[in-house]
Amino acid sequence: MPTGLHTADHIVILGYFVLLTLIGFYFWKRMRHVRDFFTGGNAIPWWLAGVSFYLTGFSAFSFVAYSEMAYRYGFVAVTLAWSSAVAMAVGTLFMASRWRRARIISPTEFLEARYNKQIRQILAWAGIPLRVIDDGLKIYATGVFVSVGMGYDLKMSIIVSGAVMLLYTFMGGLWAVVVTDYIQFIILTLGVVVLFPLVFAQVGSFEALAHGAQAGFLSPIGAPFSLLYVIAFYLLIILSYNGNWAFAQKFYSVSDERAARKAGMLAVGLKILGPPLFILPAMAARSLMPELMQPPNSPQYTYAALSLRYLPAGLMGLMIAAMFSATMSTLSGDYNVIASVMTEDIYRRLFHKDASQRRLVIVGRIATLVIGAITISIGVTLIATARRGLFEVMVTVFGIFIGPMLIPMLLGLLSRRVTWRGAVAGISAGLVSGLSFYFYKTLVLAKQPSIDPNWLRYDYEAISILINFAVTLLAILLVSAVEKMPASERAKIDEFFVRLSTPIDVSQTHARVTGEVFSPFYIIGWVTGGTGLLLLIASVVQPAGIGRYINLAAGITLCLLGYGFYRLHGRVMQRQARLASEDANAVAAGAP
Repeated sequence: MPTGLHTADHIVILGYFVLLTLIGFYFWKRMRHVRDFFTGGNAIPWWLAGVSFYLTGFSAFSFVAYSEMAYRYGFVAVTLAWSSAVAMAVGTLFMASRWRRARIISPTEFLEARYNKQIRQILAWAGIPLRVIDDGLKIYATGVFVSVGMGYDLKMSIIVSGAVMLLYTFMGGLWAVVVTDYIQFIILTLGVVVLFPLVFAQVGSFEALAHGAQAGFLSPIGAPFSLLYVIAFYLLIILSYNGNWAFAQKFYSVSDERAARKAGMLAVGLKILGPPLFILPAMAARSLMPELMQPPNSPQYTYAALSLRYLPAGLMGLMIAAMFSATMSTLSGDYNVIASVMTEDIYRRLFHKDASQRRLVIVGRIATLVIGAITISIGVTLIATARRGLFEVMVTVFGIFIGPMLIPMLLGLLSRRVTWRGAVAGISAGLVSGLSFYFYKTLVLAKQPSIDPNWLRYDYEAISILINFAVTLLAILLVSAVEKMPASERAKIDEFFVRLSTPIDVSQTHARVTGEVFSPFYIIGWVTGGTGLLLLIASVVQPAGIGRYINLAAGITLCLLGYGFYRLHGRVMQRQARLASEDANAVAAGAP
């Protein structure tokens, strides 16, 4: 199919990826310590962590899956997307301080202090496949958008997309992840905000969205998603987000628990505002582009098709970059945090306890490459299962594994009463329950012609998720209640919760102790200005029209914003120099 791309589009896309690669190179030599590579030295600014937190749950999967759902079923897609805002709010209120006070490098590291080495290893090994499968879904969604938007082969789009995402994470660690997240947030916001009014100018009103659609298209809950399904989905997302390794990483990468809560609330606000902006245009496509319901077209292509039809020359490149941006954020964060588990919980804990910091950083980079390669392979494999909606695949996988993997983990942070044997019982019972429901559905119920397929795909899925959560939780609580906790285990748990109740002393964080803190504003300023320059160049080479003026305005705005960050860099460095001087004077005053 024609791609509709112009020279301006290619300038934006290629230049954008050059900038991302430069970010990786910038941080390459600054990753001297394993804590720098995996936690940013606990020096990530709260606003940068908050933007990264928001984007970690936002990907091309969100665009492809939710826009497909919006095209087919309507406003219920917004209702389901808002589940992430609720999940983030719960995490910010109840988990942010605990994650930061756990004082960890990897998200499963605390499990040994809370339970024992065996639980740490079980959840580390079992959690890696779950995250990698989820990432495979996301990279497949990116490939779909790039394939449609640029006319490339789907398999090649997935491979190239994954390779670019992997490169800067491999080089720059968590600092590269959060700085690129900020740039990606800027690009993503520009793309969505530009497309929204262009599409709605064609529709005319909110009520017109339902033209030619089924009854209930504008309702917050509608077929085939029942209230039961929505409740189950919200519980699934709340649990998924709060046990998600990449989300936890954002909480413990900042300086203290106050910064962790501020980062979380920023992400909540963005999650409330974001879904209507990118989902409502997909609803409008139902009346504007009815041909997507006819093979070989597919509602999966909704957002890409909207962009091709309504974005002026030059802005399609911006939207493709935005799609890359969304998934790059999620995958780069996951690559880094999964590598932290492989490095800290598996390599260092089992094979090389006395490994040097340099060796651990090298192992972390190798682990990043391995995870990235596996994710790309899964994305390619998913081409064969494209007939099934990505949203359904995600819900099925999460429904089976999220409960048994994350409930014991989160209860370990929240309750003193849960024992390690209770955790094992919950993991075992939950996996048996989840797999039993899945195989009963696929091997028995799916072959019964009298059963409504929609009931099987949605209501049965909701019932199985709720029962799986209940079975996991009940097994944990029953075994923990029946078992008499040994005094040694009680003392270990009490010691762990003393740690969780002890506020962070910022002066004793890794960054202040080593003196390795640096300002992110320098590189942020240059890359923001560089992105603005790309848009200015695009405005010159593209055909005359509204796209030229939009690119010109956006380019000037980003250049000015970049200059502001560069000036702010100088002030931050002066403040850090003053703090370093105060620390040195304090040490000198205390010397004999």
